[in-house]
Amino acid sequence: MSTPIRLLPQFRGHKCLNCDTPLEIADRFCHHCGQINSTKKLALSDFFQEFLASFISYDSRIWRTISGILFRPGVITREYCAGKRVHYANPFRFFLTVSIVFFLLIQLVMNWNGSIEDSKIRNNNSSFFQMENDSLTGKEVALQLTKTRDSLRNNGDQLSSSLLTKIIEQQDTTSVRRVGPTRFISQEKLDEENFIIEYFSQTGAYMDHYEANKNMTVEEALEDLNHRNDKTNRLRYLKAIRYQGINKNPDLMLTMVIPKVPLFLFFFAPILSLFLWLAYARSSYNFMEHMVFTFHLFTFIFLSMFLILGLKAVTYGWVNLTLPFAALVGPYYLYKAMRTFYQQNRWKTLLKFVFINFVFLILFSISSAVFVIGSVFLSA
Repeated sequence: MSTPIRLLPQFRGHKCLNCDTPLEIADRFCHHCGQINSTKKLALSDFFQEFLASFISYDSRIWRTISGILFRPGVITREYCAGKRVHYANPFRFFLTVSIVFFLLIQLVMNWNGSIEDSKIRNNNSSFFQMENDSLTGKEVALQLTKTRDSLRNNGDQLSSSLLTKIIEQQDTTSVRRVGPTRFISQEKLDEENFIIEYFSQTGAYMDHYEANKNMTVEEALEDLNHRNDKTNRLRYLKAIRYQGINKNPDLMLTMVIPKVPLFLFFFAPILSLFLWLAYARSSYNFMEHMVFTFHLFTFIFLSMFLILGLKAVTYGWVNLTLPFAALVGPYYLYKAMRTFYQQNRWKTLLKFVFINFVFLILFSISSAVFVIGSVFLSA
């Protein structure tokens, strides 16, 4: 980018207009306060040119950090610890920024998806046969459907087999409200139990009920179970529906774990750095330099998840690279970063790579379980 007009030699003065520090014509900036050495009056073109130059200058450090973390594993960590710190963003502050943005984005997406899911649950699917009186009991609905079917037959109207089948199916799903026989528990019994037994008994009963009565709204289900229609019961019934979905699709568990990842990684970074310090006890790196390596590693995880989720959103879920990343890209990146940063031979790096992966997986599994269980009890 060309030199801004305000920095040209003909507009430079002999003292700083901000702090009166004496300057030479060759000085582009004040060496005391850092202000531009220029006597030129501000113009609109100067303003935008200076703004663009400042933005690109700041942004280049960010993009240099992002590209280095994504495509040069271990390189910028080694350079940053060697003293080349002006070219890259602060690893701790950059990790916090990326993790906060990721957390807010995930919460926004999950809240959006959750509101859509809850609205679908609360509203009945549009049925083939609509009843004028919503307060009819199951027997009355069945009687009305039977009368309607017989009337159509007596009048000589020809019903196709598929149409008749749909009416009969509607009779089955509308008139039969049957609680799952496995785990039914009354509201009075729940009120007598302690919180833990109450929660798991109630959630289990709601899962059974939803499996047998998927056409009901939450309010109808609570009425059918003769449970209180309060906020706690409604939330637990919705959770039971989600847990039922997790039983059939374990990938949904990720929606509970992912929002906890930023907090987990932030507190986990010193622990992993400690194991790196133990694994490389003979190296010249101190604990804080191992922390730089850890934060760059975790930042790579967040940046990669941004790319994975973005690609998944753009392709409407058809392309999901989560599994290939966890199985191939992530492990390779860690090995390459360790090899580049610590400068040890392949066999030593591979041995320590296995050790670090074992520690990471064990601690991540335990922490994830704690976060999931905590989220269950805190949100219900």
